[in-house]
Amino acid sequence: MMRFVPPLRRLLAAFLLIALAACGSAKPPSDETAKVALWAISDNTGVHGWLLGTVHSLPRGTQWRRPVIDGAITNADRLVLEIGDALNPQIAGEALSKLAFTPGLPPPSERVGVKFRGDLAKVYKDLSLNDAQFKDQESWAVALQIAAIGGLKQGMEPDSGVEPELRKVIGAKPVTGLETIDSQFGIFDALPERAQTVLLEQVAHEAADNRDDDKDMLALWLRGDELGIAKEAQTGFLADPELRSALLTRRNLAWANQIDAMLKAGAKPFIAVGAAHVAGVDGLPRLLEARGWLVKRVY
Repeated sequence: MMRFVPPLRRLLAAFLLIALAACGSAKPPSDETAKVALWAISDNTGVHGWLLGTVHSLPRGTQWRRPVIDGAITNADRLVLEIGDALNPQIAGEALSKLAFTPGLPPPSERVGVKFRGDLAKVYKDLSLNDAQFKDQESWAVALQIAAIGGLKQGMEPDSGVEPELRKVIGAKPVTGLETIDSQFGIFDALPERAQTVLLEQVAHEAADNRDDDKDMLALWLRGDELGIAKEAQTGFLADPELRSALLTRRNLAWANQIDAMLKAGAKPFIAVGAAHVAGVDGLPRLLEARGWLVKRVY
């Protein structure tokens, strides 16, 4: 029997997509029109695709679409997401259960450094959790679940994120993925023990901090502030070089190669991935430019 903290379906949906998600407060900014960043990918023959940074989990009612985004979706011949298949909790649970457990692990509270134990204790109290609920679970799985449960408590709903809406508006066009459920979990599972501990420590620290200000990723994303997103994406666990390489940089390189091949084969994709993946010098726009494409922001 799989051992998970309930509610199973919503939790799996949340932590499957939480890895590098741009998350924010439960009340999105409402005093300005959304300017979510969109890039057109072209060469001297015209536009061949579009790239959108997403927030995987949104407060209900968040208005993020704008005419240029809808126009790009209409003109695209397919939708490309991080994971192509719609979330199936049973399949996700089976994928996680194959990787998340190692018998004999010490409790999570004994794995984190002394200065983070207070953070983890506060998170446990706030979210009604304890070490026993994570018995024999590896640190990466504990971290993702804490992040997911905390997000749900703050009102973040994975079924109201960008990806579910894109699946609806793309209609009958094909939907493909850059990764699979198994490969996404596998990236976390392959992290060395030290990196997994840092991930858990940073997730616990951020969850205990309970920040709720205009600098969060949701507000930056809605404003289309790619420089702010790039700066934010260098904090927390992504400030650790090993975690950044495994969870962001190497994935971006692999995705850029896939997208480059797709475009050269004649596809016209609308590509939507987590906002951290399109920001900064190691983001997809810069990587695609390095492969000869003109990547220009559409206003």
